[in-house]
Amino acid sequence: MTDFIQNTLQAAGPAAVVLFTKSYCPYCQRAKEELFDIGIAPVVVELDKRDDDDDGAEIQAALKELTGQSTVPSAWLRGQHIGGSEDVHQGIEDGIFDDVPKSATVGEEYADKSGVMPNGTDDGAPYNYITAK
Repeated sequence: MTDFIQNTLQAAGPAAVVLFTKSYCPYCQRAKEELFDIGIAPVVVELDKRDDDDDGAEIQAALKELTGQSTVPSAWLRGQHIGGSEDVHQGIEDGIFDDVPKSATVGEEYADKSGVMPNGTDDGAPYNYITAK
Protein backbone atom coordinates (compact mmCIF):
# COMPACT_ATOMS: atom_id res chain seq x y z
CA MET A 1 0.00 0.00 0.00
CA THR A 2 2.97 2.29 0.41
CA ASP A 3 3.31 2.21 -3.39
CA PHE A 4 -0.31 3.33 -3.75
CA ILE A 5 0.32 6.24 -1.39
CA GLN A 6 3.47 7.32 -3.23
CA ASN A 7 1.76 6.96 -6.64
CA THR A 8 -1.16 9.05 -5.39
CA LEU A 9 1.14 11.79 -4.15
CA GLN A 10 3.01 11.80 -7.46
CA ALA A 11 -0.23 11.75 -9.45
CA ALA A 12 -1.46 14.83 -7.65
CA GLY A 13 1.34 16.91 -9.08
CA PRO A 14 4.10 19.01 -7.62
CA ALA A 15 1.99 21.63 -5.83
CA ALA A 16 -1.12 19.64 -4.98
CA VAL A 17 -2.77 18.86 -1.68
CA VAL A 18 -3.74 15.24 -0.99
CA LEU A 19 -6.10 14.12 1.77
CA PHE A 20 -6.61 10.51 2.84
CA THR A 21 -10.02 10.60 4.54
CA LYS A 22 -13.17 8.73 5.48
CA SER A 23 -16.49 9.99 4.17
CA TYR A 24 -18.23 10.02 7.55
CA CYS A 25 -15.43 11.74 9.49
CA PRO A 26 -16.29 15.28 10.62
CA TYR A 27 -12.59 16.20 10.89
CA CYS A 28 -12.06 15.10 7.31
CA GLN A 29 -15.05 17.13 6.16
CA ARG A 30 -13.69 20.17 8.01
CA ALA A 31 -10.30 19.86 6.30
CA LYS A 32 -11.90 19.51 2.86
CA GLU A 33 -14.22 22.46 3.42
CA GLU A 34 -11.51 24.75 4.79
CA LEU A 35 -9.28 24.02 1.80
CA PHE A 36 -12.10 24.62 -0.65
CA ASP A 37 -12.96 27.86 1.14
CA ILE A 38 -9.52 29.18 0.15
CA GLY A 39 -9.87 27.90 -3.42
CA ILE A 40 -7.98 24.61 -3.16
CA ALA A 41 -9.56 21.42 -4.46
CA PRO A 42 -7.52 18.65 -2.84
CA VAL A 43 -7.08 15.19 -4.27
CA VAL A 44 -9.12 13.05 -1.86
CA VAL A 45 -8.82 9.33 -1.24
CA GLU A 46 -11.89 8.22 0.75
CA LEU A 47 -10.58 5.11 2.51
CA ASP A 48 -14.07 3.80 3.30
CA LYS A 49 -15.24 4.16 -0.31
CA ARG A 50 -12.54 2.06 -1.96
CA ASP A 51 -13.63 -0.88 -4.12
CA ASP A 52 -11.91 -3.42 -1.88
CA ASP A 53 -13.17 -3.07 1.72
CA ASP A 54 -9.86 -4.22 3.21
CA ASP A 55 -7.90 -1.90 0.96
CA GLY A 56 -8.79 1.25 2.91
CA ALA A 57 -7.68 -0.30 6.19
CA GLU A 58 -4.42 -1.39 4.58
CA ILE A 59 -3.81 2.10 3.22
CA GLN A 60 -4.51 3.60 6.65
CA ALA A 61 -2.06 1.15 8.24
CA ALA A 62 0.57 2.10 5.65
CA LEU A 63 -0.06 5.79 6.36
CA LYS A 64 0.51 5.14 10.06
CA GLU A 65 3.74 3.35 9.26
CA LEU A 66 4.92 6.28 7.10
CA THR A 67 3.81 9.12 9.36
CA GLY A 68 3.14 7.81 12.85
CA GLN A 69 -0.38 9.24 12.59
CA SER A 70 -3.17 6.69 12.93
CA THR A 71 -6.13 9.02 12.40
CA VAL A 72 -7.69 10.70 9.38
CA PRO A 73 -7.52 13.01 7.66
CA SER A 74 -3.93 12.47 6.67
CA ALA A 75 -3.02 15.67 4.86
CA TRP A 76 -0.12 16.04 2.45
CA LEU A 77 1.30 19.10 0.70
CA ARG A 78 3.85 18.77 -2.11
CA GLY A 79 4.39 15.12 -1.22
CA GLN A 80 5.14 15.88 2.45
CA HIS A 81 2.89 14.87 5.33
CA ILE A 82 1.61 17.90 7.22
CA GLY A 83 -0.74 16.21 9.71
CA GLY A 84 -4.46 16.12 10.35
CA SER A 85 -7.41 18.49 10.45
CA GLU A 86 -5.92 20.86 13.02
CA ASP A 87 -2.70 21.01 11.03
CA VAL A 88 -4.62 21.91 7.87
CA HIS A 89 -6.45 24.64 9.81
CA GLN A 90 -3.20 25.99 11.27
CA GLY A 91 -1.47 25.71 7.91
CA ILE A 92 -4.14 27.87 6.32
CA GLU A 93 -3.68 30.47 9.04
CA ASP A 94 0.11 30.30 8.67
CA GLY A 95 -0.07 30.65 4.87
CA ILE A 96 1.54 27.33 3.87
CA PHE A 97 -1.09 26.91 1.16
CA ASP A 98 -0.74 30.42 -0.26
CA ASP A 99 1.23 29.33 -3.33
CA VAL A 100 -0.87 26.24 -4.09
CA PRO A 101 -2.80 26.67 -7.37
CA LYS A 102 -6.38 27.68 -6.75
CA SER A 103 -8.54 25.53 -9.00
CA ALA A 104 -11.33 22.99 -8.98
CA THR A 105 -9.07 20.66 -10.95
CA VAL A 106 -5.91 20.56 -8.86
CA GLY A 107 -4.11 17.32 -9.63
CA GLU A 108 -6.47 16.21 -12.39
CA GLU A 109 -3.94 16.58 -15.19
CA TYR A 110 -1.56 14.27 -13.34
CA ALA A 111 -4.04 11.54 -12.48
CA ASP A 112 -3.89 9.55 -15.73
CA LYS A 113 -0.10 9.47 -15.62
CA SER A 114 0.02 7.21 -12.57
CA GLY A 115 -3.03 5.02 -12.97
CA VAL A 116 -5.61 6.73 -10.79
CA MET A 117 -9.11 7.73 -11.79
CA PRO A 118 -12.25 9.26 -10.27
CA ASN A 119 -13.90 6.81 -7.89
CA GLY A 120 -17.42 7.61 -9.06
CA THR A 121 -18.40 9.61 -6.01
CA ASP A 122 -21.23 11.83 -7.15
CA ASP A 123 -21.88 13.95 -4.10
CA GLY A 124 -21.43 17.35 -5.71
CA ALA A 125 -18.26 17.99 -3.72
CA PRO A 126 -15.54 20.08 -5.40
CA TYR A 127 -12.81 17.56 -4.73
CA ASN A 128 -10.86 15.19 -6.94
CA TYR A 129 -11.66 11.73 -5.60
CA ILE A 130 -9.39 8.97 -6.78
CA THR A 131 -9.12 5.22 -6.63
CA ALA A 132 -6.74 2.71 -8.12
CA LYS A 133 -7.41 1.40 -11.61
